[in-house]
Amino acid sequence: MLAVTWAGEEKCKYFMEHSFDIDRIVIKYVREEDLSPEETAFLQQWLKADPSREGMINDIRNQTDWMKDSLKQMQQTSHSRIWEQLSSRLEEEGSWKSESAVVETPVVPLAAGARWWRRIAAAVAVAAIAGGGYWAIRNGSRGAVVPEVQPQVAARATDAQPGGNKATLTLSNGQQINLDNSGNGVVASQGNMNVTKLGDGQLAYKKASEDLTAAALFNTLSTPRAGQFTLTLPDGSRVWLNNASSIRYPVAFSGGSREVELTGEAYFEVAKDASHPFRVAVKKGGKNSTIEVLGTSFNIMAYDDEGSERTTLVEGSVRFVNGAASTLLKPEEQSVLDEKGSLKTLDHVNVAEITAWKNGFFHFDHASLQSVMRQLARWYDVDVQYEGKIEEQQFNGMGKIQRNLPLSVVLKGLENEHIHFQLNGRELVVKP
Repeated sequence: MLAVTWAGEEKCKYFMEHSFDIDRIVIKYVREEDLSPEETAFLQQWLKADPSREGMINDIRNQTDWMKDSLKQMQQTSHSRIWEQLSSRLEEEGSWKSESAVVETPVVPLAAGARWWRRIAAAVAVAAIAGGGYWAIRNGSRGAVVPEVQPQVAARATDAQPGGNKATLTLSNGQQINLDNSGNGVVASQGNMNVTKLGDGQLAYKKASEDLTAAALFNTLSTPRAGQFTLTLPDGSRVWLNNASSIRYPVAFSGGSREVELTGEAYFEVAKDASHPFRVAVKKGGKNSTIEVLGTSFNIMAYDDEGSERTTLVEGSVRFVNGAASTLLKPEEQSVLDEKGSLKTLDHVNVAEITAWKNGFFHFDHASLQSVMRQLARWYDVDVQYEGKIEEQQFNGMGKIQRNLPLSVVLKGLENEHIHFQLNGRELVVKP
């Protein structure tokens, strides 16, 4: 549920639980896009929680094609003024107090003849945050409403836009290919392998022939700050590379093991091959560690600016090795190697929270202010400055926040009476 606090014209805070989840699912549902089993279950649970929701959504689905087109535009526009539109309309109707009032997003049981604007307002409130829509809502005759989709609103000059699918591929001969600008299809040939950009931020290696060997050739995929990319290795293993990260790998695996090198953060889904164990050599702050695996899914976070290196196991089993210290992980366990070289294992960690970035979300529950700022700095490519005496704090109860939102929107959800933000271009100032 989303609650909004208004104190005067400017003050607005977002209390985020599942609003950043359900809006994306509702938009897909209205646009008749396929939902995953998990999304379907979540949608059904959300609809059952309030009988008025199903009628509202079905009414929108039954509208003409302009509604679906509007939702497409809605996902591409700035939402910075949508609350002005909704709050103004709600205040006119006497259902929204403008001063120091806390109200929940209206989900109104709609009787026959109820004003259409209430239905549209509720629908927009569901999708406003993640979709970023800007809808002007006007009363029409006989209580009907005509939603007017405005042209795309340009982001403020002081705002920072989210990252996206950006990466550089460095071939074995040193040639660099900017994958941001290259078209889909074969972008290079390495030995007996074709390197293919599949679109949507994906790169794959496929055999071109059986005649040549590429065993001695290595490629490196690197993402900048505000970048991410997905890689399918020659053995079929998949790697999701987070921002400011790199992975070095052979164009064709040979010998008794499959070995890659990682800096930064990545999520791995390793193709099972018991006779050829998979190893990830992790480099952080001039130190090396190794993750050994047969076939499994796990996340490695090893940024130089983070205090510890963390490997989180989703399924299967992996062994984390650092010098003489090692630990065997089971699902929902995490190895933590601190800056002093001390190794410990945490159990029953929140895997969904740790891997949320792979699925397009931030998940800041139980995260410190400094940790959150480091994540935002990498994804939005901003420099964070601290001003004044700031209290130590953790962000709890935040839920998932979509990573495709402008930075100013995320910051509004993080502000409280102890912490405020000022965004000036690429500089983010944190102050009490």
